[in-house]
Amino acid sequence: MKPTEHIFGDSKLKKIKRGDLVRWHTLLKDSDTPAYKTNIGIVTNVSVDDRGGRKVAMAKIIPLGSDSTGMAEIEIFLACLKVISKGVRE
Repeated sequence: MKPTEHIFGDSKLKKIKRGDLVRWHTLLKDSDTPAYKTNIGIVTNVSVDDRGGRKVAMAKIIPLGSDSTGMAEIEIFLACLKVISKGVRE
């Protein structure tokens, strides 16, 4: 990567790692007024992808909770995530 290139979401690249427990919010579709749901999951991968002509920091996450049973990995923009607990490496 060239020194002048900027990664969208790079402020979280050093803060979020594989194995971290994270949370993020999603907008509920069935509500008449804007309402948000808090989601929790485990980070399985952090990467920088080319999207729309620029580099974007993304995370693959396995969602946790009763409403995410059987759900596969999802991709979330790294800047939307907040670390709840750091993963432990042995």
